[in-house]
Amino acid sequence: MTRPVGTQIRRWFFLLAGLLLAVDGLLLGGSWVVSQSVTAVTERAQPVAGHAHAVQTEILRAQKELFRHLAEFAPDTSGVLAHLDRLDRHVRQMRQLAGSGWALDELDEIDRSVRRYRKVLGLLAGPAAGIRDWERLREYSATAVRLGADVAQRASALAGRADDEIRALNLRAARLARGARLTAAGVFVGSLVAIWFLVHWWKQFQDVVLEP
Repeated sequence: MTRPVGTQIRRWFFLLAGLLLAVDGLLLGGSWVVSQSVTAVTERAQPVAGHAHAVQTEILRAQKELFRHLAEFAPDTSGVLAHLDRLDRHVRQMRQLAGSGWALDELDEIDRSVRRYRKVLGLLAGPAAGIRDWERLREYSATAVRLGADVAQRASALAGRADDEIRALNLRAARLARGARLTAAGVFVGSLVAIWFLVHWWKQFQDVVLEP
C-alpha cells in the first residue's frame, strides 16, 4: 500500500535534516577531539620538552664555567652555582608537569646528581685560595664532569620522551581529523543520494498528480 504524500514528504524531510545534523555533529566532534589533543601537547608535553632542553643547556654551561675555574680564568665557582640554580628551577617545573612514573624517576636521578655535583664544587673551593693539590683537583673535576654528563644524558632522555609524545599526539590528532573528514564526506554523499531520490520521487509524483 502506497503511503500518503504528506507522510513520504515528512519522512524524506526528517531524513535529510538528520543527515545534515550528523554532518555538523561529526565536524564539531572531530574538531573538539583534535583541539583536546593539541591542548594536551601544549599544556604538558611541549613544556616538559622545553624544560628538559633547558636543563641540558644549563648543565653544559655549568661544565664550561667549571673548566674556566679549574683553568684559573674564574676566581670561584659562583658561575657554576648560578647555572645549577637555574637548572633546579627547570627541574621543579618539570615535576609539576610530568605527573608520575618514568619521568619522576629520571628527575629524582637528576636531583641526586646535581646534589653530588654541588658537594664536589664545595670540595673544589677549598684549595682555590692556596696551594692546589692537582691530583685531588683532577679527581674532583673528573667526578664533576661525570655527574654533569649524567645530568645531560637524563635530560636528553626526558626531552626525547616528550618529543616522542608530541609526535604521537600530533599523529593521533591528524588521524582523528582525517577520520572526521572522511566520515563527514560519506554522510554528505549520503545526503546527496537522498536528495536525488527525493527529487526523482517528487518528479514522478508531479507527473502523476499533474497528468492531464
